[in-house]
Amino acid sequence: MEMKIPAGHKPRFDNFELSGFIDETLREGAERCLFAVEQEKKLELLEKIIHTGVKEIIVGSGPEDPDLILKALHRKFEGKYPSDTKFIFILLLNSWEPIYHQFAKFPREYMKEVVISFGMVEYQQERNLLESLVEKFQKLGVETFRASLLNNFSDGVDESKYQQITEQIERCKNLGFKTIRVNDSLGLIYPETMAVLASNLVHDYPELNFCLHAHDDRGLGLQNALTSIYHGFNMIEGAVAGYGNRSGLPALEVLDLIFREKNIRIAGTTFDEEKLTEAASLADETFMTVPAVYRPVSGLVVKKENLGVLNIPDYLGVERKTDYFLNNVGLHHNTVVKALEVANVDQNYISDEEFVECIREEVKESMFEIYDKKRKHYDKILKEIKDFYSTDIMSSVDIQECAKKKLVQHTN
Repeated sequence: MEMKIPAGHKPRFDNFELSGFIDETLREGAERCLFAVEQEKKLELLEKIIHTGVKEIIVGSGPEDPDLILKALHRKFEGKYPSDTKFIFILLLNSWEPIYHQFAKFPREYMKEVVISFGMVEYQQERNLLESLVEKFQKLGVETFRASLLNNFSDGVDESKYQQITEQIERCKNLGFKTIRVNDSLGLIYPETMAVLASNLVHDYPELNFCLHAHDDRGLGLQNALTSIYHGFNMIEGAVAGYGNRSGLPALEVLDLIFREKNIRIAGTTFDEEKLTEAASLADETFMTVPAVYRPVSGLVVKKENLGVLNIPDYLGVERKTDYFLNNVGLHHNTVVKALEVANVDQNYISDEEFVECIREEVKESMFEIYDKKRKHYDKILKEIKDFYSTDIMSSVDIQECAKKKLVQHTN
């Protein structure tokens, strides 16, 4: 049966406060990267993200990530990170044992600072695996648990799907969880469905904190994340530069821009706009990604705009930081006239159409000389980039080949 927004529900679109923001850059960025990323590079990026103002960071979910959290906690206890910084580990229930044994070696005072967020909570539900693991980690000193509910929203959300979600929420609630992450695991939910889901969850569980893990497979990650908080979710998450599996997550620097414009605040948190852009750039380097040229806010040349009469924002009187450039699209007759006027060229020359056209033609000729040179350079770079991302990619075949070699050595 189709679900509807609860009677009396009122969305909020500006001038409100969220209880928190969760950063996913390290975990999802490392997962998406085609190549292994060394820990020192991750720690460098972690520190840069912390300096942006982020308080809660999902450090990872992989077998080496507990060690990464340990190093981060060393630095926190040394006073290098703010005392209210939270490090979160996503523990997948189908691979918990090796992870648990690593955390079991942590000092107890460190474990109090670790937040465990369980994924795949329905895994081995008949054996009460989730309940058992909560008890195990409590004995290690963990005090804060969360749930990451995985979902396939390809068919939307009807009452049956909603019941599946609330059954897992009830389990988590009974275990004392205060925060539930609702994952749009495949990036398939639509904003109108998100509005119905969020409004019903906050109506039925007003005492819990909800946030959406919004993948961008349909180009709707940012819109879905905003829809979730407009309809009552009181936490939000994303990543610098939008790093995340497949098409990524909502970009933190874009969320920050929107929040400042709409006076949406995050309790106890103020982001540094310049440092967010720096973190986005470092994320590109960390995960060996070609820097995004036109990414909103933090794109490599996103603040460069075409000079002259072509520039619509200037025509509309919009004030902003702009680094102008010129190509043949913007090389109108009036563009040349304006440039000459700024340079205080004699008005007689400016009024001479033949003179202006001569200047325009010579500049255009230079542009196409540059184009020919840049085209050859681009073609070379493009080939290298394609080669970079299509070679030395490891897969399960490499595990099998390694096993074959080990078996041969063993039998010999």
